[in-house]
Amino acid sequence: MHAVVGILGFAAVLFATVTLQRADGGFGGFLYKPALLLIGVGPLFIALVSSKLEELVEVGREIARCIRFSAARSRAELVDELGRFAADLRRGKPAEALAAADASGHALLRRLAPLVVKQYAPDELERTAAAAAFAQVSALKRTEDVLTGLARVAPATGLVGTTLGLIALLKDLRNFEQLGPAMALALLCTLYGLVLANGFYQPLARLVHVRAVVIQEESRLLARALVLVGEGKPLADVRTLFGEDGAAAAAAPRLAME
Repeated sequence: MHAVVGILGFAAVLFATVTLQRADGGFGGFLYKPALLLIGVGPLFIALVSSKLEELVEVGREIARCIRFSAARSRAELVDELGRFAADLRRGKPAEALAAADASGHALLRRLAPLVVKQYAPDELERTAAAAAFAQVSALKRTEDVLTGLARVAPATGLVGTTLGLIALLKDLRNFEQLGPAMALALLCTLYGLVLANGFYQPLARLVHVRAVVIQEESRLLARALVLVGEGKPLADVRTLFGEDGAAAAAAPRLAME
């Protein structure tokens, strides 16, 4: 059903673009309504052909999370929350340790920390961490695929607008009043498509990719850190996993608690 809606929606956008271009009184600058309509809305309907509406809504939510995401802040929060969990566990308070893990804003820590309390084997914990990280990264990968697809579609949609503009231009060369709007549609659609692809969709896809890489790195660090905590190794060894990261160093006092 979503594919039909996407195809019909894109056809409606094409019709509205041509109608608006014919009704337009003249070219008023870089902000040309028919071209903005085609490039702004057309690629979204094309994306709807291959993705369900709820999937696109989730893509929007994931983009919002990625925009707010900071790798340094995420690492600092992970070290801080891991320190609280490790300190409570080291003091022989598993219930408080579980409560600290459950209150964590880090999804992987919430999933993996209880396994340490349950005394899972190190290899089982690391396999679970890899599976949990894979699930998170797969969701991000779908979002990245949608964005990279839109980055490819936007210039192509611009070429569609360019073709429509040239057709309108050649259709009635004697009507000088339509030459300006026709040329505006032909040229600005290509411009808008390139700007949208390279200045909007591709940077957003890069943000999503960076977050996926950070999740993979943190999952490996967290799995190894929890193994060391479960084996009763010195908490200083846990700190060394996070290198000389400034956020980790700031959280070191918590990790030093015995």
